[in-house]
Amino acid sequence: MYIVTFYSFKGGVGRTLALANVGYELANAGKKVLLVDFDLEAPGIHTFKDFYKKEPHLGLVDLITDYLHTNKAPDVREYIFEVLGIGKKDGRLWIMSAGKNDNEFQMKLSQINWAELYKEKNGYLLFEDLKAQWKNSYNFDYVLVDSRTGHTDIGGICTRQLPNAVVILFFPNEQNLSGLKPIVSAIRNEDEKENKQTKLYFIMSNVPDLDDEDNILANFENRFKEELRFPSLSTIIHRYESLLLLEQSIFAAIKPKSRLAKEYRKLTEIITEENVEDREGVLRRLDKIHIPELFEDDKLLKEEEKFIDRIVETHSKDGELLYRLSRYLKDLGLSKKSEVLVQRSIDCEYSSPESFLAQAEIYQKKNDNEEALSVIRQVFSFKLNPEQIGRAVDILRRISPNELLKFVDTTAFKSLSANECSWLSEELNWCKPGLQVIEILLSRHLKNDSISKRIYESIKEQLILCLIGLSKFGEAINLFGSSRLNPSELDGIEDAFNYGMAEWGLNKIPPKDMFERVVQLAQKKHEPCANYYQCLAIANWAIGDNENANQHLSKAMNLISEDPDATFSCWRYLNVTPSEFKDDCNSIKKLINGVEIVPLFF
Repeated sequence: MYIVTFYSFKGGVGRTLALANVGYELANAGKKVLLVDFDLEAPGIHTFKDFYKKEPHLGLVDLITDYLHTNKAPDVREYIFEVLGIGKKDGRLWIMSAGKNDNEFQMKLSQINWAELYKEKNGYLLFEDLKAQWKNSYNFDYVLVDSRTGHTDIGGICTRQLPNAVVILFFPNEQNLSGLKPIVSAIRNEDEKENKQTKLYFIMSNVPDLDDEDNILANFENRFKEELRFPSLSTIIHRYESLLLLEQSIFAAIKPKSRLAKEYRKLTEIITEENVEDREGVLRRLDKIHIPELFEDDKLLKEEEKFIDRIVETHSKDGELLYRLSRYLKDLGLSKKSEVLVQRSIDCEYSSPESFLAQAEIYQKKNDNEEALSVIRQVFSFKLNPEQIGRAVDILRRISPNELLKFVDTTAFKSLSANECSWLSEELNWCKPGLQVIEILLSRHLKNDSISKRIYESIKEQLILCLIGLSKFGEAINLFGSSRLNPSELDGIEDAFNYGMAEWGLNKIPPKDMFERVVQLAQKKHEPCANYYQCLAIANWAIGDNENANQHLSKAMNLISEDPDATFSCWRYLNVTPSEFKDDCNSIKKLINGVEIVPLFF
């Protein structure tokens, strides 16, 4: 149960309207919500058309009065009523009004001595019991308390004793700033004294939507942030000119697409995202958080770590959420805590490819290859997306690449589309077993008549590279056509080069005419990369132009020195590390210098 007090030092900022709309949004999100009217001098929740109850109902003043007469905490169920017709899924909404608002209401209110209630009548325990009954009798997800304005004893109950969070709405002027200082200070002092942490949301409200040419609004905002010591506004609610507001309707219900309704919706999201008990809010927060900002402030990072600890404690049996938190902790650099949560998520029987992949990565990092392989076997039993298969393949490449072929008939690979297989080829061509898997996957889809011409050509290009890497030169050439092509028939430099390399592998003699075509096509503009110049070095060597061959090889070496990422090497027809690429270039240099040497894929 998350108790949120809505407080404003002065009226006229739309405090009760905000509370009513947030309550409506929460109920529509499937939450059990209680609205409590603690603005006893000027109650307003009951005036909303959607909350109207024909027969007056007992409320807060009646409960306190009955307590003072009996010295026993009354049954809270007698003072709460449900509003029918609001809420979706399991969402429902109840109201605890200020009181019956009959002829006796003002008399009852005037007879409550708040100081005496607390000093002599155990008022503190009464409201602690009230909170307990809210929880035990109804198990509310959210209790929204509408607090009285100004500095009052009631304000202390609402802003310090009852809430987990306080929404502080203010209009940006000197009066509000001066009035809020002691309120905010009192909340923080109470937190320090009681070793708790009340979340404070600072909302600039009823703000005119006007040009701020003289920075009046901006200056006030900066003063509020500086003097009330908060880093930024939680959100802004702008003034909204509509006569519909006079009807006391829930604006989020009657005008859900309006700017005002969207601002109330945003406020609702902000509140739920800081409630560790709200699973959906926590997940939404994890998606939104900007991690680089946390790394800039050690204090923020430590507070975030504590917040995550509270979430873990609250949702200790929720495997999916624990896994999501583990990924978040990993991004925060808290690897050990992340690894613990991965294991806990699996212990909670959260079986997902993501959780198993994370566990396999942990085992691989610890060099426990046997356990890593065991977990990877479970991963491939799922239907995976290409990115997940790429991660699984990367783990296998490191621990046992020869195992790859054993998984080619698993659900993971069989469920991939032609386009996904084409994309995945880039992830698999690190090793010969990977090429063997590519050949099987792409060959399956190449026979599919229903795929588009674009995807067919992409698959064919990838398969040609794969077959050359597997030394299946004749099969690679056959994909170009049944008879030898005239070099002039090839318009793409990639096709001309690959055709030439396949013929070289097949006949053991580099075809000069095909490599001349490569050099000719290189006159056109191409995106320079290390692999491009490496290919041109071989093509120029094949036609006897060693000077240009060496120049292109130097360019390839320079570019790979600037690029820490893996790249494709035509000396192996595999993706290689920068170090391996340099080794391949040194072998090509030997070739250019007359050493009898052939590419590694031969």
